[in-house]
Amino acid sequence: MSSLNNEAKKVIHRVLEETRYAYKLSSEVDHPNADYAEYASTQSLSDFRQAFSNPNLSHEDLCNILRSASNKERRRQCKTPWALFMANFLEKNANSNMHW
Repeated sequence: MSSLNNEAKKVIHRVLEETRYAYKLSSEVDHPNADYAEYASTQSLSDFRQAFSNPNLSHEDLCNILRSASNKERRRQCKTPWALFMANFLEKNANSNMHW
């Protein structure tokens, strides 16, 4: 996969914000039987496929990608807003050895 263009970055940032907000709301009302990565992968797989220009991106691969980003985010020292940090992480790792 090539580096993400600005439009793809915007889509990823928006999807991250929307799914995080929805996950927080659903967690307040109910106790979901899933973490954020599972929730976002289930709710927005097609959006991520489009943004990454990867129609073969699987639910499992997206879960792994988002969990990896979330683990890195928890250990970060910077004050970058969550969705921006996550989007930047995903962009930087778009060409990594992850099979997505």
